[in-house]
Amino acid sequence: MSSLTTSLSVPVGTAAEAQQALEAAFDRCSRSLYRYLAVRTGGDAHLADDLMQQLWLQAARSELPGPEDQCEFWLRRIAANLIRAHWRRQSRRPVDVPLAEPQLADELADRLVSEELPPQVLQRKELRDQLLLAITELPSGEQELIVAHYFHEVPFAKLARKLGLSERAVEGRLYRARQCLRDKLKHLA
Repeated sequence: MSSLTTSLSVPVGTAAEAQQALEAAFDRCSRSLYRYLAVRTGGDAHLADDLMQQLWLQAARSELPGPEDQCEFWLRRIAANLIRAHWRRQSRRPVDVPLAEPQLADELADRLVSEELPPQVLQRKELRDQLLLAITELPSGEQELIVAHYFHEVPFAKLARKLGLSERAVEGRLYRARQCLRDKLKHLA
């Protein structure tokens, strides 16, 4: 065996390249992965941070499944498995975990204690939860566009400059992202 190979018979250069490819893929989609974890943990930032660290450790220990453009799907599968394992360890499924908005969660908790929620509040919360889940199911590029434009109100012109595209191209990407989001919402309903 050559001294240029590791104990796993992988050339040293290949292992370093694989590590760089993993780091690049992780950097590219870390925001969407964090969003994915945060929504599914009910907005618990500490738990989402812990799961992100576990995700990185598990990915770094594993062998890349293929080309870098396929890494996001592989990382999402690891994240989904980590969430399942977390709730399994808790020996329960979250029945009603408030998502992302602590003030709303506190208001809802107060109302649950004092009175029944009106049907329109329940419907709005269910719709918001479904929307957040559907957004986290989208690929990271589409997530970033939707979040930037609709949640942070970034105009087309600024998005186009940031992405190096024309405004028309950004409009087309947002249109396709909305179509994909509609499909995801139909499947969740």
